[in-house]
Amino acid sequence: MVMRIISTAISVLLLALNLHTAALISVHNITTFYGVYPYNSPECEIRPSGCITDPVLDPARDPESQPETAGLAEEYGTLDNGQEVPFESEDLPETQPEEETTDLRGPIRTSLPEMDALDLSYISFKKEVHAIIDGARKSSGIKTPVGVFVMDLTSNYYTGVNDTRTKVDPDDGAREGYFNSASVIKLFQGYILYDMLRHGELDEDMIYTDRVTGWSFKLVDMIHTMISKSDNNYSNACLRLVGNTKSNEVLARLGITDSVIYGEMSGAIGYSLRNNLENYGTTKRCARITPRDAGLILYNVYINKESDPYMASMNRALLDNIYNTRIPVGVKKVDKGYEIAHKTGTNSSLGVYNDAGIVYGNRPFILVAFTQGTTSEAGHTFIRKLAQDLTRYFDSIAMGGGTA
Repeated sequence: MVMRIISTAISVLLLALNLHTAALISVHNITTFYGVYPYNSPECEIRPSGCITDPVLDPARDPESQPETAGLAEEYGTLDNGQEVPFESEDLPETQPEEETTDLRGPIRTSLPEMDALDLSYISFKKEVHAIIDGARKSSGIKTPVGVFVMDLTSNYYTGVNDTRTKVDPDDGAREGYFNSASVIKLFQGYILYDMLRHGELDEDMIYTDRVTGWSFKLVDMIHTMISKSDNNYSNACLRLVGNTKSNEVLARLGITDSVIYGEMSGAIGYSLRNNLENYGTTKRCARITPRDAGLILYNVYINKESDPYMASMNRALLDNIYNTRIPVGVKKVDKGYEIAHKTGTNSSLGVYNDAGIVYGNRPFILVAFTQGTTSEAGHTFIRKLAQDLTRYFDSIAMGGGTA
């Protein structure tokens, strides 16, 4: 009798402890990530501690996993003669699934719209835009290669200079985008994380904790800060969470195959070439990208900002950019009321001065401008002049003075 009472008391104590632990997990909803880990890999039945995975519920403790009729009063139906009879289990009416209120899967485009290269209006547009690019180069005195992508968001015409240019790295033989991303990598990272949220591979309600910085965050808030304030620590935390292999896999399914993400950024907590080599298999920092790939991301932000909550969030983050010394300077010389949703990137030691954005003028357009191996003065002058002249060009079309 005494042993039975003791056994019962122990069972009650264990049950209370389990309920308390479950409550803590439910309330705080915290995941700590310790490094790069494989996704959807059949070889990895056991994942590293703290990695994101779907919870495995104990059927004995999960009431929702019980048979549909468990614990319910017996249900009855009425025959044609008015007699009530109990339903057999297979005769129970099927529960209709709830209708989805929001589709978070797009429509994200994996390529830019097709164009007729022989269309006379397009030929005129291309000629005029290239003349503007050449004029900005001459005005700035820039001598090194530039990458430019321009898209009219009304006609969907687009063109550029070196906008799909790639190269092969002589050290590892990898084909990659020609231009160093610097902080424009954060535009790509936000796009990657939002697509993983859209596909349920990450959880926007989860609180993630980065092991290196010790910072805790929810992804949507973190992406906004990473982009709008160009936070290197958050950029590296993203890479530690997802990894470069998964990042590039997501880019590929989004139609981006020329741009490649490599390693963490310098100027951040815990950065070192050794850590990049150990964690990502490379000493390269950031990414190597093309202007057209950045343009595709911005195109999807523009066309989906009203229908996709993640692209709306991306648009707000780009509008809130606190670094406005390139495209915005040129645009504001034409009209101070125009808004610019953009992301800059700078690595002065490599002569990298980049900007990629959507100009919300009378006729909205995308401008991506990358430089490298140049001076700050030449890089800034080139992008500002380009933005100014393109804004005037698209304004003239909006007023009926152009051909696009």
